[in-house]
Amino acid sequence: MLVQFTVSNYLSFNEETTFSMVADGGDQQHPSHLLSDSRPQKNSVLRAAAIYGANASGKSNFIRAMVFARDLILNGRRGNQSIPVLPFRLAKANRTRPSSFEFIFKHKGSTYSYGFRADASRVMEEWLFATASVPRSREVQLFERTTDTEGQAQVSFGPSVYDTDKQKQFLEFVAQGTRRNQLFLTEAFDRNVDAVKPVVEWFDDVLLLISAESHHVGLEVRTHANASFTQFIGDFLREAGTGIEEVRVREIPVNFDTMFSELPDGLREEIRQATSEAAEPQVLNVNMPNGERWSLERNAEGIIVRLQLKTIHLTPDGDTVEFALEDESDGTQRLTHLIPALFFMNEQEQVVVVDELDRRLHPLLCRRFVEAALRCGGDAGRSQLIFTTHDTNLLDLDLLRRDEIWFVEKDAGGASRLYSLAEFNIRPDLKVSKGYLNGRFGAIPFLGDICRLGWTEKAEDTEEICELVEAAK
Repeated sequence: MLVQFTVSNYLSFNEETTFSMVADGGDQQHPSHLLSDSRPQKNSVLRAAAIYGANASGKSNFIRAMVFARDLILNGRRGNQSIPVLPFRLAKANRTRPSSFEFIFKHKGSTYSYGFRADASRVMEEWLFATASVPRSREVQLFERTTDTEGQAQVSFGPSVYDTDKQKQFLEFVAQGTRRNQLFLTEAFDRNVDAVKPVVEWFDDVLLLISAESHHVGLEVRTHANASFTQFIGDFLREAGTGIEEVRVREIPVNFDTMFSELPDGLREEIRQATSEAAEPQVLNVNMPNGERWSLERNAEGIIVRLQLKTIHLTPDGDTVEFALEDESDGTQRLTHLIPALFFMNEQEQVVVVDELDRRLHPLLCRRFVEAALRCGGDAGRSQLIFTTHDTNLLDLDLLRRDEIWFVEKDAGGASRLYSLAEFNIRPDLKVSKGYLNGRFGAIPFLGDICRLGWTEKAEDTEEICELVEAAK
């Protein structure tokens, strides 16, 4: 579970900005929103958080910061590749300062604090600390790393990382081989250092980041192979009133000459070889020229097929009709690609971060999705949903706690700042959505006077337009 994320000097975030999932101890609303693993403790952790703000306020940049850090951890850099940091550009001094990222999270009985500071050429600092979840446990150092101007990494290790002098010597060898543009965490994981495996595992398996336009990779494959996954998606779509009764996957034999005629000959041959010559049957995702994404597989009979998701509708006389998912509305497609996140939240620990949850979705569907996420796993649930949105229908204290509602706004210098509704002294029965739209909590657009846009040349026409605008308010 995510406890806290801190970022500075990245995109629109200038000074150090912290987002926290720690519950406000004075808020007694929705006790079921506290994760079961943290309830007995002083600082309980929340199941959900909604982030609001005007367009270009920094909501998506907040998620992009997480995406950048996760990608650098899992994929690293090769050779002399630069580190693709994007520092805050509206302050000259920041262009030469490092960007900083830190995650605090709980995983497998321990609380980890991992972070790094980097510029385009090197990782300047990096650290990893851990606290075991036992009474009176204290935070211990796993490693701390600094890199000098010559690119040499100096890493110090805590005694809990190694048991023998031989293991310590190996760690020092790994540290010496860590390039200036590479995280030691990534290098140590690649070298099979056991102490860092739970940390990388959390970023790889638990932290799920979903962009506004992303599609769930492997949707067709999972639906084809996992009956409970298929049932879950079909049930949710049916209960959401989409008109879909169930979903299925069809195997469509591939004719490379006709179905891939628009692809260059070389690429067509690469796809044929990748799906035909692999030692084990494998799935290959291909982005087609028309924007569709095809999943190809060599089935048990050795035939190369396209896996295509079909939605099943009922006619008034009880017959069934199949549609391709691509034939459904944009909103239904978006919902279908979001539903797997709920399935995983039910099955295992997941921290799901969604950018623009309300994109193409009706407000009632957004609310249904959030309600389902808050119920995932029941009382023993360990998953979290964090999302950005403009949907003010979710600004409801009957749905979310005050400390689960966050705002982002830019200051006069163009820097984004994050703050929680819990910082405001409000009545429990306050209609938060109305207060937000009235500007009580900030983080809304400051709209200018359209009469100054110069749409008309005659003064009397401008005056008439302004009168009509005022009458409409």
